[in-house]
Amino acid sequence: MGDYIIPIRWIHVIAGSAWFGEVIVINFILIPVLGRLDMQSRRAFLANVFPRVFRVASVLSATTVIAGFALLWHYTGGNLARLLHSGRWGIAILVGGSLGTLLTLFHFFMENRMAKKIGLGPCGPADDAVVDIHAKLKVVPRLGLLVISSIFFSMMYAVRGL
Repeated sequence: MGDYIIPIRWIHVIAGSAWFGEVIVINFILIPVLGRLDMQSRRAFLANVFPRVFRVASVLSATTVIAGFALLWHYTGGNLARLLHSGRWGIAILVGGSLGTLLTLFHFFMENRMAKKIGLGPCGPADDAVVDIHAKLKVVPRLGLLVISSIFFSMMYAVRGL
């Protein structure tokens, strides 16, 4: 195994763990706090906190996926069809990697729309945008947590089994 693969593996694991942790913080801390705020405070909270949260998620998800693809390429020798013939490891990596890639693409295309909506106007988002974003934030991060938990379990299964 090349010495270069160890830092890539660490980058992949640390970025993936941080991404998972961020989704947990969003679901169990930020969204509940947002629900308790009045409209003006909610607007300020959305305008100041969530664009940063989205940027961090962008960096972490992209880093995780890019490092994961580098590891995948290394371990399969560029023959991705090997995943289908590698038993537990290959199928779990295929499932986890596909879900991670799809979640990252969703983040870059859909959540960035929400981030732009949050920053509209000189005084922050309008009331209707705040209500719309808050409604979406009650659902989207929960689905993200479900998907990223599935990814984690799939990857742990690939590495160690159950």
